[in-house]
Amino acid sequence: MPREERALPVFIGILDNGEKRFVVPVEGKGLWGPIYGYVSFMQDLTSISGTIFDHDGETPGLGAEINTDEFQDQFIGKKIFDEDGNFISIILVKGIADPESLNEVDAISGGTLTSKGLEAMLYDCLLNYETYFKNQKELQK
Repeated sequence: MPREERALPVFIGILDNGEKRFVVPVEGKGLWGPIYGYVSFMQDLTSISGTIFDHDGETPGLGAEINTDEFQDQFIGKKIFDEDGNFISIILVKGIADPESLNEVDAISGGTLTSKGLEAMLYDCLLNYETYFKNQKELQK
């Protein structure tokens, strides 16, 4: 079935101020096993409002850092679409991400394969929602 026609789960939450948040599940492969989580988007369906990631067996102090607030908080405000509406996903950068970048976050130091797995997970899973997000944006106009 084409990606555009798949029925995928989307959780929609409404904040006290009436703003919506769109939450989608993500799952992929880390170094030692599955990694998974949820990505929450602002009402614009471009900006990330929050993430939560976890794992079944990543190395403590290295890849296991994906489930820390310090790692997850750096995704807030990052975008999965550029100014022209093209899907760009999130890039985990070895070293220090450019703070002005729309979509770069710091990779996990010493957790290269987990970081690569997380980046691939986000790309693959969020790409599945591209059509849904674009359709929802059109409905909001």
